[in-house]
Amino acid sequence: MVAEFLAALRALPALAKAAESIAEGVRELNNKKAEQVAKERLDEKNRTVTDFISAIRVKRELRDNPKVQRGGGDSGETSTGVD
Repeated sequence: MVAEFLAALRALPALAKAAESIAEGVRELNNKKAEQVAKERLDEKNRTVTDFISAIRVKRELRDNPKVQRGGGDSGETSTGVD
């Protein structure tokens, strides 16, 4: 029994090293996941900003271009572009 106890004590450094290696691997996976989530958030934000800028450009084009026809309500008439 003493021999088994001594063998277990000799194995402790290897077990501690293995546990540390596993913990390091888990930390790396967590960091990669956090980076992936951050990148997805950034991509979504960039898409939102791009869509917003595109909408503003269209709105400006409609406002500034007198050739663009605008609906005048239910009259069925088209705008001449003169306000």
